Amino acid sequence: MEHVEFEKKLMKMLLSGDDEVLNKLRKQYEVAKIASREFSDAGFYTSFLVENRNDLCIKNKSFHIGDVDGNIDGIEGAVGFVLYVKNGYITLLEGYTNAVDTWPKSYDEIVLSYDSGEIRNIENLRTKWV
Repeated sequence: MEHVEFEKKLMKMLLSGDDEVLNKLRKQYEVAKIASREFSDAGFYTSFLVENRNDLCIKNKSFHIGDVDGNIDGIEGAVGFVLYVKNGYITLLEGYTNAVDTWPKSYDEIVLSYDSGEIRNIENLRTKWV
């Protein structure tokens, strides 16, 4: 699996759920442009640019979503991910090593899961933006 394909799969999980904020973030992601991608042995950064649109802005709030982990070879939380929202818009996706020293060579090695288990804890997630 290539990085872009993995990133789409990851963003689908990060933005999944029946919530007005997540719905707006999904719409932002659909129209977002990739400003840059940076890679290192410890992970990656993807920067987004979203056109300034009042209908998609989340009340100029800044918060992050980081409840998706990547398990590798049975190591839970081997890598982690955070999506940053600044002034109401998605701005940055970070992938980082957590319980391993270097980023895996293949994205196929990474099994994504929620911190809360099979079912995402939306109520806990909402505390980030309320």
